[in-house]
Amino acid sequence: MSNQVFANMMEVSCKAAAGKSICAFPDVCFTPPLTPATPPGVPIPYPNTGMASDCTDGSTTLQISGKEVMLKNKSYFKTSTGDEAGSAPKKGVVTSKIKGKVYFTMWSMDVKAEGENVVRHLDLTTHNHASQGPNTTPWPHIDEMTMAAGGGNCKDDVAREKTACEEYAPYKDTDVCADAGLSGNVVQSSSEAQAAGFATPKAWADDKSKKSAANKCLAARRCRLVPYNAKKDGVSGCCPAQTADHLVPKASFFVDGYKDGAGEKLADWPHYDDSKAPCMCAEGGSNTAGSHGLRHSHHKANGPGKGVYHPFETEVTLAAAGAAEVFQGSGCSPSCIEDQLRQGHKGMGKQEGNVKHSPSGSTMSNEEISSRAQAYKPEVVLR
Repeated sequence: MSNQVFANMMEVSCKAAAGKSICAFPDVCFTPPLTPATPPGVPIPYPNTGMASDCTDGSTTLQISGKEVMLKNKSYFKTSTGDEAGSAPKKGVVTSKIKGKVYFTMWSMDVKAEGENVVRHLDLTTHNHASQGPNTTPWPHIDEMTMAAGGGNCKDDVAREKTACEEYAPYKDTDVCADAGLSGNVVQSSSEAQAAGFATPKAWADDKSKKSAANKCLAARRCRLVPYNAKKDGVSGCCPAQTADHLVPKASFFVDGYKDGAGEKLADWPHYDDSKAPCMCAEGGSNTAGSHGLRHSHHKANGPGKGVYHPFETEVTLAAAGAAEVFQGSGCSPSCIEDQLRQGHKGMGKQEGNVKHSPSGSTMSNEEISSRAQAYKPEVVLR
């Protein structure tokens, strides 16, 4: 019997599936030898892997291929592997555990079983749980295909995030959004800007753009695209004061514009879902403000013209180039961004097909865009 049962065009995770969450990194554990210089052992980061076949506390009345289905905040993988060498008495730095449980941190928002949201492949996981929080940063749950953001062209960006964010959650307790000054709401109106101490929403957006670029962790995490509906906690998704920016605009997939998702979708993209499409965390409550607006200006200046149909792959290349140009301080690999855009739009339509170029925002020359991008560039560029 096939295990390929889908929710929101993503395969449902169940005990009968071949799914896995592979190489979640880093799971830092104390490792022998215990010496006077390192009495608890040597803290070493390990890659951790969990298997869907270890599903525990899943559904009881609904089954796939005769076995239980993973459910929100109830089910987990009962064990994980990869950190066995961290066998000093303290074990995991955070949880004092090795081979701990794997929990999901994302799930379907509208498909439920037994009253609980079902978990799907590519949903995020955290590894090596005991009774405390996890040791690892969330990574996509992988089932049948490899998420490009976790390796390949993204290898360097993933490693850079680990180094830049080592003092912040989920590695430690500090909230990167609060530390960087990005924990408030997105400002869109003049009254909101003035209440926050700024003359205009654009002045607020410029301030937040500079603060985000100056924080090494947020600069590094910008290279990881997130679903538009990801939790805005600075770990699974953007910070509360950031905007999840669709690098390939929503309107690109509609015949006559987005219209809050109610418009007619292009024939090549019948399953496009803007809430799940990949976004980059930017600053600015409109497409003309802050780094968010500048990224839109690059997209407008370098595209084929409004309403022109061109290959999705061409749009992906354009989007990645714009992100790399505007967010120079992050040092993101354009190839990594391209991979994430392809992966994030899988199942939504024909990637060999066309999209409609749909620019918005302020009209600027490339020289002006480059000049303004320099204002958001910190003194130290991540590489």
